[in-house]
Amino acid sequence: MAKLSGGSLYAVSGRTGLRASNVGFGAMTIGGEVFGAADNAEFLNALHRALDLGMNFIDTADVYGRGHSEQLIAQVLRTRRQEVILATKGGNQYTVRQGLRNLDVD
Repeated sequence: MAKLSGGSLYAVSGRTGLRASNVGFGAMTIGGEVFGAADNAEFLNALHRALDLGMNFIDTADVYGRGHSEQLIAQVLRTRRQEVILATKGGNQYTVRQGLRNLDVD
C-alpha cells in the first residue's frame, strides 16, 4: 500500500506491536438488519479487495445481523486470517431486549 502524503497508512498499536491500517472495515452494514438486506457476494468481494489494497483492520460485533456479519467475515478469514486484525464486541443479548448486555464470565 502506498504512503499518504506526509504520513503512513498504518499505526502501531501500543505495546502489542500490531500494525493496523488507519482505515478499517466497519462491518455493521453487512449484517443486513439495520440498513436493509446485504448482498453477501458483494460484501465478500469488497472485503477481499480492501485486504488486497492493504487494509487489515476489521470491526464487527455479534449483534450485527444477529451474527451474520461475523459469519461472512469468517468466510474471508478461512484463507486470509494472518492478514487481519479483528476487533469484535461480545456480551450482547439481542434475544431479550435491545441494548441489554451480559458480560458475565459464565
